[in-house]
Amino acid sequence: MSAFPDADHAYAIARNVVVRGWRKTVEKSTVQIVALAVAILFGVVFTGAAAFGAYYAGQTFVEDPASGADVIGLVPAGLATFTVFLTAYMTAIQIGDIDNRDGYLTTVPARDLVGGLLVSGYLRVGGFFAAPLLVASVAFGVGAQSPLAAAFAAVGVLALTVTSFLVGYPVGVGLAYLFGRSAMVERYKTAIGVLAFAAYFGLIVTNTLGELFEPVVEAARASPVGWYADLALLPVSSAASALQAAGVLVGSVAVSALGVLASVRLSERRWYADAVDTDERHTDSVAGGRLDSLLGRRTAWVARKSWLRARRAPIKLIYVAYPAFVLITPIQASVQAGHVTTTLATSVALYGAWMTGAAFTLNPLGDEGAVLPVTVTTGITGRQFVGGLVTASALLGTPVTVVVAGALAVLSPLEPVALACTVAAAAVLPPLASAVAVGIGASFPKYEATTMGRSREVVVPSTWAFVIYTIVFLVTAGVATGAQEPAVAGLLTDVAGVGTAVVHVAGFLVGVTLAGIAAAVAVSTAVQAFDEYTSDGNV
Repeated sequence: MSAFPDADHAYAIARNVVVRGWRKTVEKSTVQIVALAVAILFGVVFTGAAAFGAYYAGQTFVEDPASGADVIGLVPAGLATFTVFLTAYMTAIQIGDIDNRDGYLTTVPARDLVGGLLVSGYLRVGGFFAAPLLVASVAFGVGAQSPLAAAFAAVGVLALTVTSFLVGYPVGVGLAYLFGRSAMVERYKTAIGVLAFAAYFGLIVTNTLGELFEPVVEAARASPVGWYADLALLPVSSAASALQAAGVLVGSVAVSALGVLASVRLSERRWYADAVDTDERHTDSVAGGRLDSLLGRRTAWVARKSWLRARRAPIKLIYVAYPAFVLITPIQASVQAGHVTTTLATSVALYGAWMTGAAFTLNPLGDEGAVLPVTVTTGITGRQFVGGLVTASALLGTPVTVVVAGALAVLSPLEPVALACTVAAAAVLPPLASAVAVGIGASFPKYEATTMGRSREVVVPSTWAFVIYTIVFLVTAGVATGAQEPAVAGLLTDVAGVGTAVVHVAGFLVGVTLAGIAAAVAVSTAVQAFDEYTSDGNV
């Protein structure tokens, strides 16, 4: 019996995975369709840029082979490094497993299922940039005036991307297996994910991501990976080694075969291993607690229910972190300045409030899912339901926003009055944001699930709710934090003819008042939407 996957089974499984993924993308989520369109547009732009660069490189290399050799030698090293790391990451979180895995494993051997995942995974990971690079290979041959160079470069691209993918895939499976076997990782996976995102975000904003990978790329360049350049340049350069070009092709076949075998063995170990016992010490009960005496039993129940759902499925809150990338510019400005800037402190106060509102209140009806008809008939009132959701967001987001924004404000050169207003905004705006979000979310609910992560379907807020909430919050609460910026305060001082301290305080009061008015209207809307909800989904 062959240790390698059956080609027919692997093709059928890969085709099914790709078709199902495509249908989920185009049928269920407008956001995913927009993201796909953006990805396609980016791919077109990348293809054009790669083709132009390759054409110019081909011309340059023919005119002066010595000047282009070093640059071309970096291409396979960088491509291999990127492909291995991206494949390992994507395999660990998504493409290394499949829906209805148990059903597949009762009909085909595990190796055939792995074969299907390898084919579909390569199309989703390697294919995204392998296709543009194949176009660039043709452009390189045209620029070098050598059709044979285009063919050799294309073979090199395919060999390199396939081999790198088959190296990264078993690494990702192995990591997923090790993490899945760790009770500590399983128990604290949410915290670990947050820390990993924070570390990645930090590397980006401090411009150290490239520095981190530079030694890896240089090591790959000095290894036989650099021989792929000999393969691409063999028809146009006398300095290219035919022996190294042949050796890298033979090595690609050997390493790819070992990668397939490793993927099969590690996947079998992962799939057939017993699930880890996390020895959970906490119960899932939402009864009891100090919140009962403060808010009332039913309101407290709604709040604890929201926290419990987030703990069980933290991936549904991942959209909250997306806008954090707007902080890249102020963070980089602080790094370059050598101290915390005023913009960073005020931006964190505003983003922390926005994040608080988006966490549990931006889709109040849709988050209930199939149990919504049951929830509205339990006797809980709309005010209790809305109050519980606002409390769930505010109790978690407000302390974090106050601590982080307050610390940054103290470290920044903000004037004392502006500093006090920034800290006050960090304390007042998060609860108001939660109240604003609950009304907008109730007006634009979303009940359909969206595929996130490894084919995990979760209900997230609608695009309309996300956009409208962001706009409303920025034009109201944004006044409270924007007026603390020295540049803005200085402009308003010149226009109004008043002191800077007056501008800071007045801006804070105006922003909080506007946000408070929006919050009152939103809460009333959400309460009415819940109280008037009927089992057919109409109000």
